[in-house]
Amino acid sequence: MGTTRETLKFMSMIVALILPFALLQSDAAPTLGAGNDRFQQCVASIDDDAASAYEDAMAWARDTQSVQAYRCAAMALIGQNRHAEGARRLQSLASAVNPAETALRVSLWSQSGNAWLLAREPGQARSVFTRAIVTIESDPSQLPDLLIDRARSYAMERDWRHAEEDLSRSLDIRPDNALALRLRAASRMQQRSFELAQADAIAAVRLEPQNQENTLVLGDVRESIRTGAPFERN
Repeated sequence: MGTTRETLKFMSMIVALILPFALLQSDAAPTLGAGNDRFQQCVASIDDDAASAYEDAMAWARDTQSVQAYRCAAMALIGQNRHAEGARRLQSLASAVNPAETALRVSLWSQSGNAWLLAREPGQARSVFTRAIVTIESDPSQLPDLLIDRARSYAMERDWRHAEEDLSRSLDIRPDNALALRLRAASRMQQRSFELAQADAIAAVRLEPQNQENTLVLGDVRESIRTGAPFERN
């Protein structure tokens, strides 16, 4: 089946909503323990010179076999736009970590999944996010962000129904999440559930009235209601 322009537009929106690289490691610090200062310095150096940061991280890894070092090296690859390579390394690292280190494994899988999304490999991303979700499912407070990320994977695969289901699960846990509402509105619009999509978009605008993405999605949904077809943005 060919990819329609409205699908391409939605996929572009999903990719644009992926956390910027500078934020990709934002949840790393609490899980790292010893060596955290060096890890933070290593990560900070990626923005200045990702290639040099990679070499430094690998030298650190050779000396210490530190998880933090290998993680920073993978991030440095992502910083060089070598998204798939970085994603694979983070995924392997998560699998190699002691299973008792649940939070660290989930954080690594989350980063790997986001890197796979940047590589436009939604199937790989979905698989990794699912592993993280299954691992952390006993702690619902940890699930909303992972469910949103997996929904992005489904959306990139044009699997709107499963995207909507994950976003609904996320909103059941964290109802006042404008991002999840906005994405669910777009997903519902693609399924021609225009009234439900409009309700989500209005709720997102109420929560974040200054966010132009919410306003744009609401406008798209209203245009879809007017024409009877998912809105196609040129």
